[in-house]
Amino acid sequence: MFEPIDLSAYADATIDALVSGPGRSLDGAIFLEVIRQAQGPVLELGCGLGRYTIPLAERGIDMTGLELSAPSLAYARQKAGDLPIHWVEADVRDFHLERRFPLIFARGCVFDFMLIRQDQEAMLACVYEHLADGGQFMFDICGRPPNEMVNEFEEVAWFTMTHPNGRQIHFSGKDWCDYTLQHRIQICYERWDEPTGELVRPPWKLTLRYTMPQDLETLLHYNGFKVVSTYAEYDGTPGTAEKPPGVFVCEKRDG
Repeated sequence: MFEPIDLSAYADATIDALVSGPGRSLDGAIFLEVIRQAQGPVLELGCGLGRYTIPLAERGIDMTGLELSAPSLAYARQKAGDLPIHWVEADVRDFHLERRFPLIFARGCVFDFMLIRQDQEAMLACVYEHLADGGQFMFDICGRPPNEMVNEFEEVAWFTMTHPNGRQIHFSGKDWCDYTLQHRIQICYERWDEPTGELVRPPWKLTLRYTMPQDLETLLHYNGFKVVSTYAEYDGTPGTAEKPPGVFVCEKRDG
């Protein structure tokens, strides 16, 4: 039995869509090139609002989108309209679709929601089960160099955005690291109209695990994968000491 994943940050799909934006362009990117090379159905894990599932389906790709957040999935279904997308409400750590894919991807730091090794290995086991022979798994992590792991235990202003109803939302929060558990923790406050205004909803907490690229390659190896290529960004920028690899393309390891 797994501990529940805290998805309170995604409980309001309208605010999630406002903050997340439409997603980055698919053109001219490693992301789209890997998908084109798959030449078959594609499974997206943690598809959220469908920011990538939907435009890929619009390009004629046979897409399956898997998401645990019911509000996010409902938003994606509505936005997709009549597009032939197979939507699945499930946990990335425990799903069985009775179908295999030449490509599975998880974009948007989905893997970072796996807070302990057992979670990580359960997700990788499900990916392995659903990959076709010769298939690839592409995913990213929210890599953060140690010198950027600065703790902000007091509430600070983050940004301001306009809600579809015309009112301003002021976002603020706290952000710190648990270096023992390798967790990055955020608490977000959303207030109407001014920095001290009425809360839009109760404050939400987001906990992600940060994993160093070398540790991740070891984890992948012992769970049946080999890393084919890594990048700092989906545009193909190579990783450096200042900007470590955050995008991984893997395939099943023989033996």
